[in-house]
Amino acid sequence: MSNEQNIRRPSPKGDASGWEDFKRFFLRGLAALLPPLLTIAVVVWAYRVLDEYVGQHVTRGLIGVCARTMGEPQFGAPDDALTYGTPIEEWRADGRRLTVEHKIINHSALRSAEQVIRKRAEAARNHAKWQIVFAKYKLNIIGFLVAIIFVYFMGVFLASLIGRTTWRMAESALFRIPVIGTIYPSFKQVTDFVLSERKLEFSGVVAVEYPRKGLWSVGLRTGPPMASIAKAAGKELVTVFIPSSPTPVTGYVITVPRQDTIDLALTIDEALRFTISGGVIKPPQELIERRGDNELPGKG
Repeated sequence: MSNEQNIRRPSPKGDASGWEDFKRFFLRGLAALLPPLLTIAVVVWAYRVLDEYVGQHVTRGLIGVCARTMGEPQFGAPDDALTYGTPIEEWRADGRRLTVEHKIINHSALRSAEQVIRKRAEAARNHAKWQIVFAKYKLNIIGFLVAIIFVYFMGVFLASLIGRTTWRMAESALFRIPVIGTIYPSFKQVTDFVLSERKLEFSGVVAVEYPRKGLWSVGLRTGPPMASIAKAAGKELVTVFIPSSPTPVTGYVITVPRQDTIDLALTIDEALRFTISGGVIKPPQELIERRGDNELPGKG
C-alpha cells in the first residue's frame, strides 16, 4: 500500500460539521449581542441629536451671556492663555482645538475708533476665556440638561389645549409641503408607536382564519368593533390587529365574529416574538413533541 493511500484525509462531512458548529455558535452570539448593542446605539444617537441641535446652541448662548454680564472669568482660564491686543485665531484647551471667529483689529488701524476696537477686543477675549472655562470644567453638560428641561416643558405645553391646537396647525402645514409631507407622516407613526403615552391596549391573543378560510393567523384582540359595523352585522364582533412579520409595528386591522376566533393562552410578548421570528420562537406550552409519526402537543 503506497504512502499516499496511508495518509488520512479529513472527511468532507467533518468539515461541514465544523462549519455548521461555527455558524450556529456565531449566530447565537450575534443574537445575544445585537439587542444591547442596538439599544446603546439608539440611546447614543438620541443623545447626540439632542445635544447637537439643542444642547450646543444653549451652551453657546450661556457662554455669550457669561462673557457679556460677568466679564473676564477669574478662574479656570490662566492669564497666559491669551495675550491682549493680539489677533485671536485659535487656542487649545485640554488638548482640544477651538476656534474663535472674531479677530481683534490692530489698534493703530483706526485711532479714532480705538475705544470701540478695545471693547471688541475685550469682548472677544472674555468670550474666548469663558470657552476655556466651559471646556476645562465640562460645563457643556449644562446645555444638554437645559435641552432635557426644554423637551419636558415642550411636553407640558403640548398637553394643554392651546399646545395641542398649535401643534395640530403646525403639522397640518407640514403635511401640505411637498416631499416633507410624504416623509413626515412615516416618522410620526414610528415615534407615536414607540413614545406615545396612549399605547395600544390588547385584551388578548387570538387565532383567526385570515386572509381566507383555512389559513390561520395570530392576532391581538384590541376590543369591540365600530358601532356601525356591529349594528349592520347583528352579531357579536371583535376587532383584531394582525401584526406583520418581521415588523409587528405594521399590520392589518380586521373585524370578525367572536365565534370565529380561538383564544390562545399566550402573552402579548410571546405573540410578538412568534411574529417577529417568523413562527420559529414558540412558547413552551405550544411546542409539538415528535414521537415517531405522531405529533403531540408538548407538556411545557
